[in-house]
Amino acid sequence: MSRRYIFSVGIISTGDYGMRWSNDRAGALSVLVILVASLAVSGCINDTKSGAGAGESVENVELQIAGSTTVLPIAEECARVFMEKHPGSRIDVAGGGSSHGIKAVAEGTVDIGTASRELKESERSRYPDLIPHPIARDGVAIVVHPSNPVHSITMEELRRIYTGEITNWKDLGGVDARIMVVSREEGSGTRDCFEHAVMKPINEEITDTAIIQDSNGKVRATVAGNENAIGFLSLGYVNRDVKALKLDGVEPTVENVVNGKYPISRTLWMITRGDPDPGEEEFLDFILSEEGQEIVEELHFIPVGGRGSR
Repeated sequence: MSRRYIFSVGIISTGDYGMRWSNDRAGALSVLVILVASLAVSGCINDTKSGAGAGESVENVELQIAGSTTVLPIAEECARVFMEKHPGSRIDVAGGGSSHGIKAVAEGTVDIGTASRELKESERSRYPDLIPHPIARDGVAIVVHPSNPVHSITMEELRRIYTGEITNWKDLGGVDARIMVVSREEGSGTRDCFEHAVMKPINEEITDTAIIQDSNGKVRATVAGNENAIGFLSLGYVNRDVKALKLDGVEPTVENVVNGKYPISRTLWMITRGDPDPGEEEFLDFILSEEGQEIVEELHFIPVGGRGSR
């Protein structure tokens, strides 16, 4: 957000035509001294929403956060706990997707943008002031309906499903039924991660017949509601409503993301425009604190460690 500067200026008389400056040099000097002294006393307040200087604790924090639906549950729960610990603070959290979050923080419509992918080169060039802060890690799970008899697929089979080459579950050892392919929308960080790991190595695009959903929650609901569906979503969103498939024999677990065995993973980010102001800094510090990273882990994401990881 833009920086605001507040100055208190006194002992300057005003009339019908604005400020009246003394005609004699002594009077002009007196006014100048008053102005300088007034500015020195009041100082400049860096971003009035935080109300504190660098290194000081912020009593009342007001933040707008938006972006990735993967990061959404982390941001929401950390905001809830933070506000409990800081009565009078208000942190509003929304989704919208990674690209939305990056654009919103760059244009100053939110204080912190969230993303489940790294900044693209085009975004770095267009918004050079953006600073990403890693707050967690995550895997992208391939999910099907719990009743689906298929428990494991290969990366090659996954690619052939999402290019539209394999269209029936019987070709994968399942029932004789058409596969319903579900994908995230363009601009989604989860889709970006999936495409980089699955589609880009073979220079192919996701089939045009895929059903597009605009959040992890909607992908999960779609797959949970159709016995023949397959989709991909954040590991943090996997629950008993869907079944996560092994990929090349490797289960999508926190342990396998950490040890590098599971092939589809990414870092989750909170992004500020320039260095964080005191309020943003305090919230980021909380997320990266032991308590904040415990929240990350409770939500089935992967902690990144302490403040030094930034």
